[in-house]
Amino acid sequence: MEHKRILELALETLEKRRTQVEADVEALRAEMRGGGKATLKRKAETTASPSGRRRTRTPAERKAQSKRMKAYWAAKKAAVAAKAKKPAQSGPKGRAKSAG
Repeated sequence: MEHKRILELALETLEKRRTQVEADVEALRAEMRGGGKATLKRKAETTASPSGRRRTRTPAERKAQSKRMKAYWAAKKAAVAAKAKKPAQSGPKGRAKSAG
C-alpha cells in the first residue's frame, strides 16, 4: 500500500512539472512569434528589486566614483606612454651578426 502512495505522489509531482514546462514552452513559442514580450516582462518584474526603483547615488558617491575613475584612466594612460617609450630590444647585445 505504501509503495502505491509513493508512486501517486511521484506522478502528481511530475504532472505539476509537466504543466510548468508546457507553460514555459508556450511562452517561448509566443516570443518567437513576436507576441510574448508581455509574458517575459512580467517575469522580469517579479525578479526586480522590491521597491521597483533603482537606487540612485548621492552627490558624494558620484564625486568619489569620479575620482576613482580619473585615477584609473590616468594610470592606464601612463602605462601606455611608458610602454611606448621603452626601446625595442633587437637581438643579443655585444656582437653584431655577421653575414656569412
